[in-house]
Amino acid sequence: MMAAFTVFAFGTGERSTVTKNIISQFSAACSSEHLNIEGPDWLGREVRGNAINAARRIVKWLSAQDSMDNSINLTGFSRGSVTCIHIANQLKEFESYLEHKARPLSARHSKLLNQLHSLKLNLFAIDPVAGMSDKSDLLARTIPDNVKNYIAILQMDEMRRDFKPQDITRTIIVSPTQTKVSMLPMYGNHSDNTKIKNKDMQSGAILSWYMLYYFLTQNGAQFKNNQIPPIIAQHLDQGIMELPKNPDPKDLLKLCTLHHMEREYYLASGQMLNFYDGIPLPRIARTLKNHLKYYVKNSHFFTNQLERELLKISYPKTFNYLFEKNQFDERFPHDSASNKRDVVAELGTLKQEDPDLFERLYARGVSLNDQDISLGPPRGIYYLEPCSCIQQIIPHMVPDQIKQHDQVMNQLPQLESAIYRLCFRYQREKSELNFDSNRALSTFVTSIRSQINFIVNNSPLSRDTKYHLILEAIEAHYTFLIKSNSSSELKFMLRSLLNMQGRTYQIHQQSLLNSTLTGLVEALFFLVREIILFAGNLGYIGGAAFTCIGTLIQDLGRRVNEVLGKIDYNPPKYTLSLLARLIEIIGYAIKNNFGLKALTEMITLYINTIKNTLVIAINTTEMERLDTKHSQRAEQIHGYHTNQSADSRLRLYDQPLDHASKQGNPPLEKMPPDSKTPASMDF
Repeated sequence: MMAAFTVFAFGTGERSTVTKNIISQFSAACSSEHLNIEGPDWLGREVRGNAINAARRIVKWLSAQDSMDNSINLTGFSRGSVTCIHIANQLKEFESYLEHKARPLSARHSKLLNQLHSLKLNLFAIDPVAGMSDKSDLLARTIPDNVKNYIAILQMDEMRRDFKPQDITRTIIVSPTQTKVSMLPMYGNHSDNTKIKNKDMQSGAILSWYMLYYFLTQNGAQFKNNQIPPIIAQHLDQGIMELPKNPDPKDLLKLCTLHHMEREYYLASGQMLNFYDGIPLPRIARTLKNHLKYYVKNSHFFTNQLERELLKISYPKTFNYLFEKNQFDERFPHDSASNKRDVVAELGTLKQEDPDLFERLYARGVSLNDQDISLGPPRGIYYLEPCSCIQQIIPHMVPDQIKQHDQVMNQLPQLESAIYRLCFRYQREKSELNFDSNRALSTFVTSIRSQINFIVNNSPLSRDTKYHLILEAIEAHYTFLIKSNSSSELKFMLRSLLNMQGRTYQIHQQSLLNSTLTGLVEALFFLVREIILFAGNLGYIGGAAFTCIGTLIQDLGRRVNEVLGKIDYNPPKYTLSLLARLIEIIGYAIKNNFGLKALTEMITLYINTIKNTLVIAINTTEMERLDTKHSQRAEQIHGYHTNQSADSRLRLYDQPLDHASKQGNPPLEKMPPDSKTPASMDF
C-alpha cells in the first residue's frame, strides 16, 4: 500500500490555530501523516527557511519508510503555495546531491536515493503569489522534474499590484513530459475561493474544495471518516456547511455553470477597495486575462480546462457538435460525428438537467422555438479534447476509453503548452534595467505563439500531422536565428525544445571570409541601432527618469479615479475625474518620451530586419538535422516536404503580412495541399 505524507502551507500572516479557510479545514480533517507550515510575515522572509525545514522533515519521514511506493502531497494558499514550490526544489536539490556525491553512498543513503527517484510528488497550488520581492525568484516559480502532478488555481479578478501570481508567463516547467500540468483560471479575487464569503459567491469555493479533496485522496491522503472536510460558509450562522460526498461529472458541471451565473459578484469583489489594500497604487488586471486562450480552448465560453472536460464527458454528442466541429472521435465512436437528431435528443436531456447551461449554449447556435430545439451547423475548432486535466484531478470520473488513449492524445497538447511557456518565459525574463521595454525578439515570439495556436485549432489535419507540422515550424524559426547569426537566448531555448522532442542538429560553420564580412555588417548595424536607441531614450538615464516620473503621474491619475468610483450625476466628482484623466494622459505621454520611445522601437525593428536580411544573404552557415527518424516521418505528412531549402522555410518570419496575420495569426509558410484555411475562425 502506498504511504503518503501531506504538507499544508498557510499564506501570509495566517496561523493554523486562527485562520479559517480551505487549508485550515483540510489540515484539521487530515487523518494520515501530515505537516502544517505556518504562514510567513508580510515580507515573506520565512518562506525559504520554512521550505528547508519541511524538506528535512519529508526526508526524515521518507527514510523511515520501507517501501519504494511513497507519495508526498504539497498544498498551500498564496505564499504557502510558493513555499510548496520551494520544498519541491529543495527535495530535487537533495536528490542531485546524493546522485553526485563523490564517495560511495551508504546503504541508508542509497535506499533514500532510490526512494526519491520513485517518489510521487504532487503539488496543488491555490493562487500562488510570491510577493513583490520574490515573484521572479527562480526557486519560487520553477517546477522541477521530480514533481509528477502540478495543479494551480489562478484567480482572474485579483487586481492588486503586489498580488501577481505564478501564472503561465512566470512558471517554468523543467520537464513537460514528466510533470503533468493544469493551470485553472477561476473568477474572484485572491482569497475568494478559499471559503464561501457570502451567498452570492459559493461556486468557486465549492469547486476548489472538491478538486483539492479528490486530488489529495487519489494520491494517498486520508481524511476523518472518509468525508470531505466541511466548507467554511460565512453567510451561515453555524459558519460551516457539509458538502455532498460523491458528486458526478454533471453535478460538478452545474457548479461550473453557477460560477458563470455568479460572475458579476466575483468581478465586483476583485474591484473592491479596502482600508489596507497592499501597495497604494491603482489596481491593474492580471495579465492572465489577456492570455486565457492559452489556458483553455474556447476561452470565451469556458472558465478553465476542467469545465471544458466535464462538458465533454457529461454530454459528449453536444460537445463534439458545438466545440469539435462534429469530428469523429475514436474514444467516443457512438457519441461523435453525430447527426442533428441525436444531438438534439441529448440537448433535450441537458435542458432538463441544467437549464442555465442550455441557455448559455444559445451562443453556440442552439435555439428553442415553442419547446422545439434547433441547431445550426457544427461549430468549434479542429481539436479533439484529450481530457488530461480531469484525469489528473478526478480520474475515477473518466471513462476507460479516454484513459486508454491518454498517451496518444496528450502528445500534441504537451508540445503546444511547452511552446507557449517558452515564448512567455523569453518575453518575461529580461534585464531589470530594461523593465519598461520589450526584448529584442518579443514580436517574433508573439508570432510563434499565434502561429502554433492557429495550427492546433484551425488546421483540419490529424493530431500526428499537426505535431510534426509544429516541429517543422519551430525548426524553421530556429534555422532563421542560426542563419541570421543571432546571439539571442531564444535560439538556445528553441534548440533545447527541439532536442527534447528528439531533434538534434549539426551546425556547419561559415568560412573565415564570410564570418568576417558578417561581423562587419553586424558591427555597423549595431552602432547605428545603439545611436538611435541612445537618442530615442534621451541618453538612457533621461529616458529612465521620464519613465519613472511618467509612471508615477499616470498611476496618480488612475488611483484618483479608482477612489472616486461611480460618478453618476455629481458635478464635483465629474470635474475631479476629468482632471485625474488629464493627469493620467500627461503621465502616459511623459512615460513614452512624448512618442519618441514608440518611434525609436519602430525604427530599430526595421534596422534589425534589414540587418537580418543582409546577414542571411551573406551567411553560408548550414544546419543539418541528425535524426533521420523524424526526417522520414515528417516527409510523409501529406506532401509536406521538409527537404525544401532552408531559405524557403525562413520566409515564415520574413514574408509580408496577409489576411491571416492581420487577424493576429502569422501566415503559414507551408501547408499540406489538401488542407484549407477556414474562411472564418470559430473559437
